[in-house]
Amino acid sequence: MSDRRLHLARAALQRAEKQWKGQVTCLPGGADRVIRRAFGGVDLAHHISIGGIAPVGLHEIMCGHDDTGASVLAWYLARLSNGDQTGKSLFWIRQRRAIDQGGLYSLSLPETDMPVMMAVDQQATALWTCEEAAKSGQIASIIVETTDYDLTAARRLQLACEAGHTRLIAIRHMRSDGKTIASSAHTRWRITPDAPNATKHSTTGNRHILSLIGGRGVRPGSWRMQIDATTFSLSVADALENRLPPDRYAENRG
Repeated sequence: MSDRRLHLARAALQRAEKQWKGQVTCLPGGADRVIRRAFGGVDLAHHISIGGIAPVGLHEIMCGHDDTGASVLAWYLARLSNGDQTGKSLFWIRQRRAIDQGGLYSLSLPETDMPVMMAVDQQATALWTCEEAAKSGQIASIIVETTDYDLTAARRLQLACEAGHTRLIAIRHMRSDGKTIASSAHTRWRITPDAPNATKHSTTGNRHILSLIGGRGVRPGSWRMQIDATTFSLSVADALENRLPPDRYAENRG
């Protein structure tokens, strides 16, 4: 390799390293607010450049099936420690027929954890409600089940979350070709049944594969998870070495 090519390669590596380190100071509360560990002690600093999950902003779950795994994951991410949220509620918005989750009913939750539930018919209503609730500053976290939305809508949701210091977990249906639309989400997750021949409707207490597939400054990673939809618990069974292949990673970067 010539000296010039070597110099260009080193410069590109330095730029990539700076981008990977990220800017934690732009987050509300700075680095101390970043959620560094989740799923039973997984160190997320190895996978997310800011050191963990951003406590404020948009996070997405790509759902390609209709069992309860995505709902339990959304519930888990929405309730991760976010400082003092005294007096603030968790708001769950369901766009009817957007995603057939097959099972997370408010009556199954402990009375002290009951979210505010709302069902709407149109995507426009669901997204408008999310935006208004997020920027109000009166909601700790929001979960929304909705049909796919474009980059402009994602940016509006992100800005609303930043204005109200709110976390938003969006469950989006994955396209049949596996590709995803560009998004401004901090992280993008995918959860699928572990068994290759899993039935369409999964049972409680089964194994799933959780994958971090994209987002801002994200290195993909996968874990085998134990999910129990009767207790809404989610824990890592083991980390997987087989990460997404480079072509799939390029497709899913947000």
